[in-house]
Order: sequence, then structure tokens, then C-alpha cells
Amino acid sequence: VHSPFDRQDPLCCVTYPTVKMVKVQPLNKLKIVKKRTNKFKRFQSDRFMRVPESWRAPRGIDGRLRRRFRGTIPQPKIGFGSNKKTRHILPNG
Repeated sequence: VHSPFDRQDPLCCVTYPTVKMVKVQPLNKLKIVKKRTNKFKRFQSDRFMRVPESWRAPRGIDGRLRRRFRGTIPQPKIGFGSNKKTRHILPNG
């Protein structure tokens, strides 16, 4: 008695053609240019442990940072924005 999985059975040894997997590539890959890679640190976050480093906009009425005096830390501005075509694009495309 022969089983369907026996080597003598011709249906057992059917080979299928192998398909080579090809990585999907974008048609035109634009170079992602970041104008600033450092994070903007919150004002006086280096002086007080209670102030975290994550950026918050200064809102004080007399604040030097809000009034943009000389010698203060850099603030986010519209000029630091990235290219509209490469915004939200991952490095792998």
C-alpha cells in the first residue's frame, strides 16, 4: 500500500518555480535635509529640576526669551521647517 507522501508517487515530487522577491523602491527618492537636528530645550530647564527639557513657548509678560533679547537660547521659528515634499517621510522611503 502506497501513501500519498511516498517518494515513488509522482504527485509527491512536483516542484514549483521559485519567485525572487524584489524590494519595492520609490520612483524618485529625494534627499531628506534637516535644517536642525538638535532639540529645542525649554527655557531654564538647565537651572531647575522641576522644569522638563521639552519645549514650551514662553508666555511671561516680562520674559527675556519671549521678548527675544540677545544671548538667550534658540527658539523654534518658521525657517526651521523642512521641505514640503520630504516632510513626514521615513529614511527608508
